[in-house]
Amino acid sequence: MDCIIALDRSIIFSVQDLVVTPWLTPLMRFISFIGEYAGMWVLLGVLLCLKKEYRKVGVAVLLGVLFTLLVGNITLKHLVMRLRPCIDYAGVSVASVIPAANDYSFPSGHTFSSFAATTALILFRKNLWTLLALCVAVVMGFSRIYLFMHYPSDVLTGAILGVIFGIVSWKIVGKRM
Repeated sequence: MDCIIALDRSIIFSVQDLVVTPWLTPLMRFISFIGEYAGMWVLLGVLLCLKKEYRKVGVAVLLGVLFTLLVGNITLKHLVMRLRPCIDYAGVSVASVIPAANDYSFPSGHTFSSFAATTALILFRKNLWTLLALCVAVVMGFSRIYLFMHYPSDVLTGAILGVIFGIVSWKIVGKRM
């Protein structure tokens, strides 16, 4: 565990030293903002549900977001209770808003929901749009490290859980619709 913590710190501070720039920060804040409360994925899921042809994938996206809330935000964050790097190292973050100390870091909900939704989209159909969604999911995860809101292991775990629960969501919806 000490090795993971040391690697997390090394990576997150390397990103701060090597990548953080004034011109990139607004983009990272925007990407992170559209992922708040899985907002962009909920909107996409609802829009997909409006058309019968895409309803199955829309429900799978929404179910993936629901798993993010239940498994990630309600359960794991409060079991692990890992402080965010912006709390551990006050004053380093480039985020515009610093969350409360009891708004825990592990796993990254932004990344979890992004990968859950994207996995459902990819399982429905592989095309340019799903490649774009995958790029958004990856950048979403990176933005959380960039903004000093999550350690890399929070983001990696969020991505892995997102893929797992995206598959689970797709399988559940496939059996019901």
